[in-house]
Amino acid sequence: MAVVTISREFGTESEAVAEEAAEQLGYAYIGKELIGEIAKRLNLSKGEAQIFHQTSQGRLLRLVDRYTCSIVQRVVDREHGCLDDKDYFDTTQKLVENLYDAGNVIILGWGGQCILKGRPETLHVRLVKDIDQKIDYVMDHHHLDRIAAERLIQREEKDLQSYIKKYFNKDWNDARLYNLVIDMGQHAPKAAAAIIAENCHTISG
Repeated sequence: MAVVTISREFGTESEAVAEEAAEQLGYAYIGKELIGEIAKRLNLSKGEAQIFHQTSQGRLLRLVDRYTCSIVQRVVDREHGCLDDKDYFDTTQKLVENLYDAGNVIILGWGGQCILKGRPETLHVRLVKDIDQKIDYVMDHHHLDRIAAERLIQREEKDLQSYIKKYFNKDWNDARLYNLVIDMGQHAPKAAAAIIAENCHTISG
């Protein structure tokens, strides 16, 4: 039994890597699908949970101390009152821990490298890429000019960094959070997945 968490810079083809690694290992892959389970746990529709996920991971976190309740109340209007982003995070953390208990799973995002840090038979992977290569990729796949692509990368990565800092007080780029760092400028998704699979067999062996 092993669990792989994947943290990624924006534009590193992380979904393709996670899906391919899951196929090679015969593991389950949990990424955005986890939103549906969170929606179920919090009695939200999947669409509402997706909106909450997008806001809570960055833009909302920059306002969380003073404005969380008023903002979220407008996003999710429920009779039980204000659903703050700590409720969302606590549910996410519990689900990630449940996935660890089940084993044989790849978790993309969700702060898994922090939630499961130090747990036996876990492999924490970081996907990185040179900024110019990320810009070229985002320009091509999102049909943006260079300036817009650079801004999108900065915004998305700032949100990811904010999430890790807010809830774990960790630096998203701290190499000590990871067992394996893969340069996606040097590896196609299938090759990166093979590296993950090889390392995963080592820790579960």
